[in-house]
Amino acid sequence: MSVFAGFAILITEAVFGFYKKIHSISFGIYGAAEVGKTTLHKQLRTRGEVPEITERTEGIQRATRKIIKIDGDVRTIKAADVGGQSQFWKEWREDIRKRKVQYIIFVIDDSHLKGKCYLQNQLAWQFMIDIITDTHWKDGKKPKKKKMNEYPKAVAIWANKYDLWEHKYEHKGDIQEHPIFSPFKMGINKLNEMGIPTHKYIVSAKSNPEMVYRGVMTMIKDY
Repeated sequence: MSVFAGFAILITEAVFGFYKKIHSISFGIYGAAEVGKTTLHKQLRTRGEVPEITERTEGIQRATRKIIKIDGDVRTIKAADVGGQSQFWKEWREDIRKRKVQYIIFVIDDSHLKGKCYLQNQLAWQFMIDIITDTHWKDGKKPKKKKMNEYPKAVAIWANKYDLWEHKYEHKGDIQEHPIFSPFKMGINKLNEMGIPTHKYIVSAKSNPEMVYRGVMTMIKDY
């Protein structure tokens, strides 16, 4: 290899690395109230030092850029914190459509394993499935058919607060088969039938930043 060719390769790699850092990938982070979405957003920005969250998010906050660094790779994502109370669920559709969200992270906790009366995770997930699989945008007076690039590239279910529930429920084998994901299988199958890949993941957004960054990077690289 000539000196010129080697130099050209180095320049190309540097330009590509710079592009990956400044080009933001649109992520949407959704889920029911108090599952840890705001903590996840703060973790993506602060790398480990996450303060206690004392106020609930209401409506849609301004989308912000987050730089993800792990295993020598750097990517920039852009995501908005959106309220998880049921009155804000319609805002999820607006956020997905307005920002052309490419990857969706749907955050759950273990509340639905505590008893049959805890249904917020399932109800929120079903609402999200309806948004994604609907062939039309129905926000206005006249429904508008979705374009192919308006469907997400991938959807992930992140079971958050793993550090708190890890030893509560007996499970042997692959974490992908953990009962925490069981109520969401129908929605996952519906997405897969449409050709939208899904990704199940466990995470401790507050206490383990590496899990967070690795999960985001896996979605970008694999899907």
